[in-house]
Amino acid sequence: MLSFRFDGSHMDKELRALIDKFEDTATAHKIIGLTLYDQTVDRFENETAPDGSKWEPLSALTLSLRRNAQGILRDKGDLFASIHHTHNASRAEVGTNLNHPKVWVMQNGATIRPRRAKALRVPNPGGPVFLQVAVIPARPYIGIGIGDEEAVRDALIEWLSHEN
Repeated sequence: MLSFRFDGSHMDKELRALIDKFEDTATAHKIIGLTLYDQTVDRFENETAPDGSKWEPLSALTLSLRRNAQGILRDKGDLFASIHHTHNASRAEVGTNLNHPKVWVMQNGATIRPRRAKALRVPNPGGPVFLQVAVIPARPYIGIGIGDEEAVRDALIEWLSHEN
C-alpha cells in the first residue's frame, strides 16, 4: 500500500487570512463600487455609453451656447462632479445624487415641444432661437458596461491575492 499525508499546518495563517477576506463583504463591495465608479468616470471622459457606443455629438446650437470647451455633458460640470459610489456589506452603487430632470434626460434622451407657445425660445448671445421641437439624444453614462464585470473580477482577485 502506498499513501502520503499532507501537513498543511504551515498554511493555516494564509488560509485564515483568505477566509477572513471572503467573509469581509463590506470591503468586497467597496472594491466593486470603486471599480464601477472608475469605469463610469472613464466612460464619461471618453463620451461613451455603457454598451460601448459613442455619444452623439453636440448640435451646432448647443455648441454655440457652451460656457466652456469641456466635453459632452460637462458644460457646468455639476453632472460629472455628482457621480459617486456608495457601498455596504450587501451592495455597491454608482450613480448621481443630483435630483434634477436633466439627470434623466441626459441618460435617456428627450423630445421637448412647446406647451403654451408656438415655439420653444432658446436664449442665444446673437438673439433668441425659436424651435418647434428640441431633440436631446440619449447619452447614457450610468450602467454596467462592457468590460465592467472583468474589471470587477480583476480588482477582487487582486484584493484576495494580496497578503494582509
